[in-house]
Amino acid sequence: MSLLETRNVSLALPKGYAAIPISKDQERASLKICVLVRPEADPVGGHLVLLRDTFDTKVYLGCVTDACGQVHEWLELWIQNSQGILNTPIAHREPLSNTVLDDRWIRKFRAFAELSQENVVKTGWESRHPLPTLLDLASASPIHPVETNSQSPWQLCTDDGLLRQKQLPAYGGSLHRYLHVPALGLGSRFIPVTPDAPTNESTGRVPEICGDPTRNIPLNLESGLIMVRRHLPIGLEVFIDVLSGALWDGLKHGRSELNLGTQTAELKGRNDVSAEDGRLFLESEGKSGRLLETFYLKLRLLSDIVSSVQLLVLHLQRPLLNINADSFRVRLGQAARGLPFLWTAKAELCDPGDAISLTVENTDEHYYVSSSAGVTSVYRPLDVSLSTSGQASIRITQVSTNPDKLTVAEGTFATQEQLRLASHDLVWLRLTLASGSINLYAHLQKDSAIAPGEWCFHTVGQNVGTPDLASLQAAKGVPIHRTPFEVIPLLSSPCDLYSLAVLAARIMLVDNRIKLPFALDAMLSLARKVEASYDTSVEMSERIGKIFAADKRWLPILGPHHLLFDDISPDEALRLFPGRLWWTTLGVIVRMFPGLGPDSVCRDYGDAPQQGLHRTFDQTNADLEDLLLRARSLIVPDWQSNCEITGIIRQYLQKYPKQDQTKGVK
Repeated sequence: MSLLETRNVSLALPKGYAAIPISKDQERASLKICVLVRPEADPVGGHLVLLRDTFDTKVYLGCVTDACGQVHEWLELWIQNSQGILNTPIAHREPLSNTVLDDRWIRKFRAFAELSQENVVKTGWESRHPLPTLLDLASASPIHPVETNSQSPWQLCTDDGLLRQKQLPAYGGSLHRYLHVPALGLGSRFIPVTPDAPTNESTGRVPEICGDPTRNIPLNLESGLIMVRRHLPIGLEVFIDVLSGALWDGLKHGRSELNLGTQTAELKGRNDVSAEDGRLFLESEGKSGRLLETFYLKLRLLSDIVSSVQLLVLHLQRPLLNINADSFRVRLGQAARGLPFLWTAKAELCDPGDAISLTVENTDEHYYVSSSAGVTSVYRPLDVSLSTSGQASIRITQVSTNPDKLTVAEGTFATQEQLRLASHDLVWLRLTLASGSINLYAHLQKDSAIAPGEWCFHTVGQNVGTPDLASLQAAKGVPIHRTPFEVIPLLSSPCDLYSLAVLAARIMLVDNRIKLPFALDAMLSLARKVEASYDTSVEMSERIGKIFAADKRWLPILGPHHLLFDDISPDEALRLFPGRLWWTTLGVIVRMFPGLGPDSVCRDYGDAPQQGLHRTFDQTNADLEDLLLRARSLIVPDWQSNCEITGIIRQYLQKYPKQDQTKGVK
């Protein structure tokens, strides 16, 4: 398919799919926001095209259609949903409520609108709960359930007073949601639409309002807030492999394939994407040109990724904590004539992260945890994925009150558990004393302990009542055995920087011969080797170059030949690619890993300013900008300088006889 042909591919509904408006209001509009539905369910994917399922969101594929049913734009419908919250640890769910989730949603929408306003469609549902919605597959229309007798619509109940009168959990203080009919007041039944919501004689059941389950399928029965964004069909990993020389097999929905037009047509099934209209350098111009161009395009991709994370952290003032390759999508612009379309690519963040902000009780301090704590991933450091808990022996040596009238306790902590602690980590302690159970939050300092297996602890300042303060004073010097504890890793934006370092390895070092876990392990080994040779008088790129020169095993593992799927040897790639530029690139990635040594940008995963979490990425952004300038000068060199060099060579050829020229120039 030629470039002209791909530009003429119109947007159309895939065969076997329908577009159903997501509300009755949209059904009457000239331009309708719709959800893509397969009336005959895909055996694997079902009726709806679920793009992502995150902590508090389900993202479905949608579109904008006109009165004639013509598709004008593909959309992502982000619908607030509580299902994912049930998979989080109980301790992480406790501070959450519908009010917290709604506020979090509104801030998330505002951040995305600030970052990329052209990709956001404002509907009002970002901050106002829509009516509960089902989809009628037979008539291809939306349904808002109504109460049979009054014919009034069911709505989400956010009236905490009304819910309390019915002895049901309040909306604002819980994660439970109920539908009711406002017109009926206290006479309305209350339908629980969240799992495990308490029931009593005032509640009903969901099937009472949904009708025929084989005909009506739920879209947004919880009346969750909605955010509508432009759909970017190309995944980051797909695009990375396309730049390396692979083909894309298209967008899938279970066993079905979706043809969404234009952007997908440019990449799917093309065996000439690296020639003619995709790249600046053609195969005929040599492997060197392809290698440098691929490096530059991948570097741009990485720079987009780091910048987008920094901007979102700036707007949200919290880390993301779950960054991986699926967190990003790639947008291809409409290339003008003569401009290679791969050069129009831009990576965009599509997942705002799942970090939960927890406040230490009776203090002004707060920290961040991931809703998926305990889940391991190659993109997350193992130290912060596995929680440590157990029992310890505590001896309190001093209890004091600081100028802010906050109580601070000091003492000794001993346990049989093996602990790996960063300087910012907190340890929760539950002491059972005369006044009852007291929760303390402490920092452990192993270096100051006087016996093996012990740590000195220093609690953060807390507001402690008079009875608890008296109990703490009375406990000084008394061993308190079997004290439950749990390590709370203090995570912040450096954890995101680690994830970005792993993504950098994915972009630069993973090809059809090496997988990400192997590439990451090699990068971490190199990082430790580099830190062992730390010398302020020697640039990191020079140290890395010496490491590669001293041990030939490094080049096959971490050489520039991994930029392409081409059959190119490590030695040949290094001859074609400037070695110092590659050593510098590896050095940038090394610096992104927190806590490895003096070269690391961050000391540990909590090393970030409380009110400036986005500053964590400043150094990496500056390093990437410098690399981009150096790489661009190799791809698009100064033409005038080239002419001057050519002139000097010609003068040399004219000045010296041919027999002298054959001797070579040194």
